[in-house]
Amino acid sequence: MSPFESEEYILNSEDVDTNKNLTVTALCAYMQNLAGRAAEKRGFGYSFMLKNNFVWVLARIRGKIRSCPKWNEKVKLLTWVKGIDKLKSDRHFTLYDGNENEIAGIITEWSIIDFVRRRPQVIEKYVDSSRALADRSADVEPPSKIPPLAEPQMAGERKIVYSDIDMNGHVSNVKYVEWFLDTYEYEFLQGNIIEEFEMNFLSECRYGESVKIFRQEEGNIHYGSVIRDSDNKEVFRIKLTWRAL
Repeated sequence: MSPFESEEYILNSEDVDTNKNLTVTALCAYMQNLAGRAAEKRGFGYSFMLKNNFVWVLARIRGKIRSCPKWNEKVKLLTWVKGIDKLKSDRHFTLYDGNENEIAGIITEWSIIDFVRRRPQVIEKYVDSSRALADRSADVEPPSKIPPLAEPQMAGERKIVYSDIDMNGHVSNVKYVEWFLDTYEYEFLQGNIIEEFEMNFLSECRYGESVKIFRQEEGNIHYGSVIRDSDNKEVFRIKLTWRAL
């Protein structure tokens, strides 16, 4: 079986912003769903993990968008696993426009976590890397540890509601991005677009919990942090590079 998996999409109204550009949140949802289906097809997806009381957890992501597709346009997303370290798997993505031009590259880092004890597992015990890997890299730098915010400014707060929760019972990865973007003024979001994004997922949040959202701006590079109220623990960190339209 080929290590590559792809899907095509027509950008619907819920996938774009008011400028009709593909949103980062929609792109992240595409990637998460395709990654799940690719892993399931190769025998190390949700069904296999559930039988062993394990779950795949997204730890880091970095993406660079060179050209943004628009509403009603066709795109293709390609994914493959580039490497497996002891506790980390690197899954890469390339996004193509309708003419097969590469318009975005994304690299994600995943871990396998024991669902009960929340302990990371050695990935190669459960994934046959001889069949899973492809010697190819997406056109973007690998994700890194985003530094803590040096001068965070309070930007918003949120109580976690039912629509924030995924099928595993905790906040969906995409929701953290939505929360952060919702702290911006409407005019800013209409006049700017994300060129590069990086995220670190540090801990889980669940229904009913409350969080505070912080932002720090350094020119066109903005940093964000989400802190859980109950224990003052940081659960999410983000770095966005913006470009004026």
